[in-house]
Amino acid sequence: MRRLRRAHQKFLREQAKKHKNLKQKALATGAAAAIALGSGAGLHKAIAAVPPDQHHLPVTQDYDTDLLSDSEESAIGYQPFEGDQNKNLVQDGAELANRCAAIIDNLPWREEALPGQTYKQWWPQMGLHTCDICGATMAMGPGVVVNPKLGITVDFPFNLTLHYLEHGSFSYLGHYGVPGDVEGRIDVPLLLRALENRFPYEPNEHQLQLYTPDNDGDLLDDNEELKSNLNMYDADQDDDITPDGIKLAKQCAKVIEELPVWDGQGQEPNEIYVFRLECDGLEQCDICGQWIHMCGGKIVNPKLGLNYPDANDPMSTEFLPDLALHYMSHGSFSLAGSDHTGRVNIPLLMQVLEMPQQCGHLGTIYLPGDFNKDCKENFSDFADFANKWLESTDPAEQ
Repeated sequence: MRRLRRAHQKFLREQAKKHKNLKQKALATGAAAAIALGSGAGLHKAIAAVPPDQHHLPVTQDYDTDLLSDSEESAIGYQPFEGDQNKNLVQDGAELANRCAAIIDNLPWREEALPGQTYKQWWPQMGLHTCDICGATMAMGPGVVVNPKLGITVDFPFNLTLHYLEHGSFSYLGHYGVPGDVEGRIDVPLLLRALENRFPYEPNEHQLQLYTPDNDGDLLDDNEELKSNLNMYDADQDDDITPDGIKLAKQCAKVIEELPVWDGQGQEPNEIYVFRLECDGLEQCDICGQWIHMCGGKIVNPKLGLNYPDANDPMSTEFLPDLALHYMSHGSFSLAGSDHTGRVNIPLLMQVLEMPQQCGHLGTIYLPGDFNKDCKENFSDFADFANKWLESTDPAEQ
């Protein structure tokens, strides 16, 4: 137990040092953002690095100290050498634990669950457990989370486990009598499977469910991925712990919003542009109720001689409705409104937009030695490589 506490204290010191470095880097980034934006919004966002929580118990063989062991990260498709894959200055394990706690909190109790619905069940037990970190007391438990559709049951031996999940840790440490006599760790891959959740992001209701085959569950159906040269077996190709369909929809929306607009007067642009179609009327989004201009525009690629939508496609509409851009900005290629419903033709849209347009867009091909994924092989990659030189993943040396 003393060894665990010493390891915990060392871990917290390392995290405090890492947080200080992150904050210094964020301040520099934020200052530049504030200058560029002419306001302090970028600065406040950039320094939002979360300080270490003492509930963040260390886990063995965790190279990137993100509170997920290397083997757990391998099992759930995370990067064991990148502790903050989505670059939001929060450890991946802490963020994922928080998300799991939120999902469990919203699960129905067994008596309230619909047939086949994942539910939770807790049993009262005499006695209290005390958290060794903050001193909070709670009923002992135990409980379970059950996914009847998949036939998976995850045991929660103590309510203490939920307390630590809420604080961003899959490990827990408390006592009933002697401090430290209750400790353990949740089976992370099993819990994620039961919750049918791999990512820590907060889903948006605009991200409409697919009713076509989607092997990897990334909100791009298998046929769309095959036609777009994307990986139908990997839900997170760019390793930023955001499903590919959500990421791609937002990227396409941003590209479209930045395209030049041509009104038909003067010389036609020789670059990709939007030809706006104006009409009277508004339509309402079925999800958030926002009123949106009923028309939209046609995306034209003069170099390739392609348009979106394609007039030769019998299933195509005359234009890409503004409602589609509204949904894409929320991470969905499907849309539902008072006047337009359906789904964007993703392979055609990507072809017309010539996606990926820039380094980092989904589908970017990286050179073998491009360790920092900036689409260049240079001394920056060598520095990343040298930084890990002589490190070992041999379990016998951990």
